[in-house]
Amino acid sequence: MNLKRKTFGPSLAAGLMSLLLGLAVTQVQAGDGSAGYLESSSGNIVQSGGGDCMRTGQWEAGMATIVGCDGYTLDLRAEVIEGAPSGLIGAIVIPEAALFAFDSAKLTEGAEQVIETYRKALRPEISEAYAAVIIGHTDSIGNADYNMTLSKRRAQAVSDYLVSTGVDAGKLRIVGRGEEAPIASNDTKKGQAQNRRVEVVTIAEPRALDMIRFPSVALFPRRSADLTEQGKTMLAMNAQEAKAMLSRANYIEVVGHTDHVGDDDYNQELSEQRAEAVRNHLIAAGVDGNKIVSVGAGENMPIASNKTDEGRAENRRVEVLMLGRVK
Repeated sequence: MNLKRKTFGPSLAAGLMSLLLGLAVTQVQAGDGSAGYLESSSGNIVQSGGGDCMRTGQWEAGMATIVGCDGYTLDLRAEVIEGAPSGLIGAIVIPEAALFAFDSAKLTEGAEQVIETYRKALRPEISEAYAAVIIGHTDSIGNADYNMTLSKRRAQAVSDYLVSTGVDAGKLRIVGRGEEAPIASNDTKKGQAQNRRVEVVTIAEPRALDMIRFPSVALFPRRSADLTEQGKTMLAMNAQEAKAMLSRANYIEVVGHTDHVGDDDYNQELSEQRAEAVRNHLIAAGVDGNKIVSVGAGENMPIASNKTDEGRAENRRVEVLMLGRVK
């Protein structure tokens, strides 16, 4: 990423200010990109009342490599990436009548055999894929809210069966679309029957999906999952520009990522919280919440080396992955 910097005057009376703030501070260790700054007991770099990062007596100009301190910022632009060829995505469409009795979300006696028959056509196989999305659909007859709930329950029933066969539950994503994504006219019984279905989509790799990638620093304060006002503005702007892409997607996955610095469990939790914050903001901006899932990947999917500050900054990101209409 491009880096921008400008020069500010040094923070004044750092030691006195830290005492006045009543903060327990320590010098950040060299090697994590924040040497030369004071850190509170909660792990955040201490700032003065004017917003300047507070330095230790050992601070040198070459230590100004912390995003948000001394005018040093990452390029805050989001990156839009088109998905790779569709060979990385497999899909099966199973008629609802082959799986469920009327108005029921319980698999029928022969449903498991039906699922296995269809499953043989999937490439990649679910157990080998990055993720599998199970999407329930209904026709437009009846109450829309009821249809949405029924579609989710039916997708969950298929998921539960797949887990019982040994599929990792962490690979499965459940989406209920109700009557919102018909593939045929609901004006005829034949069309209604086509619309009542469960789709299982396997995604070999994340790169198979259209993606908007946001650097975490553009959205969140350090070690926080609370969107900044700048972050909200950035999300709103990109959601507007990608409105058509988001609208036509049958499934949207928001994935939070971290670098490898710190505790694994902490990184996992932070990635989940940040993904959920972006998901909630997209829903508030008008994206259909029924087709958005948030996932935390922690430090497990780096896109750059974690041995440099720049690489770690690349790895701290939130990705919005979009799957278009299943063919």
